[in-house]
Amino acid sequence: MVDLKKEFFPGDEVLFMGYSAKNQGFSSKIYQAFSNHGIKVYPLNSKESENYAVKVYKSIDELPRIPKTAYILLNKESTRKVIKELSNKGIKNIVFQRSGNVDRSILEECTRLGMKTIVACPMMSFGSGIHRFHGLLAGIR
Repeated sequence: MVDLKKEFFPGDEVLFMGYSAKNQGFSSKIYQAFSNHGIKVYPLNSKESENYAVKVYKSIDELPRIPKTAYILLNKESTRKVIKELSNKGIKNIVFQRSGNVDRSILEECTRLGMKTIVACPMMSFGSGIHRFHGLLAGIR
């Protein structure tokens, strides 16, 4: 398991792609874990127009600034579609939630575009309680 360090987030900020109303509990926990570690989160969901407790952007162009790191919680098909746009917008680092969100061809495309990638659950590094304990069991300090 990869130990996700705060240094992977230049400027202490992250674009959260796939912030979801359907899975809002999990999205909120990830948002809070980043925030608790001083990382400014820009949640994005282009398909939903729910009422959220936080500002959720519909497109990258709506962001007040574009972070250098993106956290992606999308399926592979959706992920494949956004990689080039992220690169064009200046994203240099990508955190994929789990292997189900990415495959070898997506990782190779990121490398070709000069982007660093990590497949890791942020809750193991930045979360608390059972998530942090799970991280310790996985070798994350």
